[in-house]
Amino acid sequence: MKKYLSFLLFIIVLSSCSNNGTEDAVTLDSTNNNSLSNSSVSNTLLRINKDVFEVINSNRINNIKTGEFYSINNAERKGDFIAINLSYSGGCKQHDFEIIWDGIVYTDDPCHMNLILIHNSNNDNCEALITEVININLKELIGDVVYKDSCAYHIFNTYNSDDKAAVIIEGVN
Repeated sequence: MKKYLSFLLFIIVLSSCSNNGTEDAVTLDSTNNNSLSNSSVSNTLLRINKDVFEVINSNRINNIKTGEFYSINNAERKGDFIAINLSYSGGCKQHDFEIIWDGIVYTDDPCHMNLILIHNSNNDNCEALITEVININLKELIGDVVYKDSCAYHIFNTYNSDDKAAVIIEGVN
């Protein structure tokens, strides 16, 4: 019964965050006070949109690239944040990152959510190797529901057509 009520609460919170299929987004400047570390010059856009997620994921699986190349060096959970250490080439312009969640909580064991991380270099043709940490605020993306802490986060790179996530952040409970 407790799981049912938690799931129902999650659905209510989730439905209050949507606009009948229109995308909801929260922009987090990685230099603001919500950030866990001093990231360089990127922004992270958080978006819940099942349709966009499905298109990008289908393209990813079919080896159709979205965004510019980057590599995830590591990622870890820090309270209500996921800190992703990543590298890419650039150095002359601000780079933006976008996390897209389809809004689905897979409650089968193990409980998890799928996220896709997209990199936009803003046509930065410089070739310096940039390494930085971007932070995903889980309260901003998921809300303050039971699944935020108990489920794992599977983060997919748009340059990887593999079924396996680039990184998996385990739940804390």
